[in-house]
Amino acid sequence: MPTIKSKHSELFRDSTAKDKLVLFRSLLDAREDLTADVAFALLKIIHEELSSDRLHDRTLYKRYAEEIEALRFHAPAALQQVINTWKPEKTSNTSEWFTYDGKNAYIK
Repeated sequence: MPTIKSKHSELFRDSTAKDKLVLFRSLLDAREDLTADVAFALLKIIHEELSSDRLHDRTLYKRYAEEIEALRFHAPAALQQVINTWKPEKTSNTSEWFTYDGKNAYIK
């Protein structure tokens, strides 16, 4: 019988923004498991965590932008639905989410 090496306390720990980004990527890679509703829910909660004052890891912002770009590449219709759901009063243009300095994209 295999031994579980993790602590039981880790089984029910609170997930971090990084954990949610890993989940998002795994669902995106599975293709059929990431619906527009699930993508919206995950992106919204990750965005809220990144926007909070308690999180200062800039690499997570970059990772978040990369995941949105991956969604745009692999499932553009799902991204469009996420955009339409997120801010229905605005035009549905992903360029409103980012600013570019020639090399890097930054979340507004």
